[in-house]
Amino acid sequence: MLLSLGITSIILLSLTSFFQLVRYAYTAHTENQEDIYIASKQCTQYTIGSSYLEVGDVYRFMNLEGEETTILYDQGRLVKKPGYEILLFNVDDVDFYIEDDLIYMNIERNRKNYVFLLTYAYLENEDENEEDISEELEEL
Repeated sequence: MLLSLGITSIILLSLTSFFQLVRYAYTAHTENQEDIYIASKQCTQYTIGSSYLEVGDVYRFMNLEGEETTILYDQGRLVKKPGYEILLFNVDDVDFYIEDDLIYMNIERNRKNYVFLLTYAYLENEDENEEDISEELEEL
């Protein structure tokens, strides 16, 4: 009987330590906001070299393969579509803006703002406009 009590105590102590370790691993990166930095790095990797279609509450762009992709805020999450890939949880708000020909992402969590540079603001139709202008100048 004493042996079974000892074994049960060892099992309970091991499980308690294991659950504390899991809880620490989950909360340590969210308390330090590491997950925000990881998600911003992912967004930068998706958007680098892309051309934007829409900037504001959502960021819609054409990636290097010519596919239309959207990064947006949806029900407390930062999401990439198509495919509905969740990049970040527990977000209060996300918006995108252009400043000095660069596209920035602003993430708000717990009344704190985090601003990240995503990419150069290259408009999808810029090449076509430049070609049209050069053709018109040649005609003159």
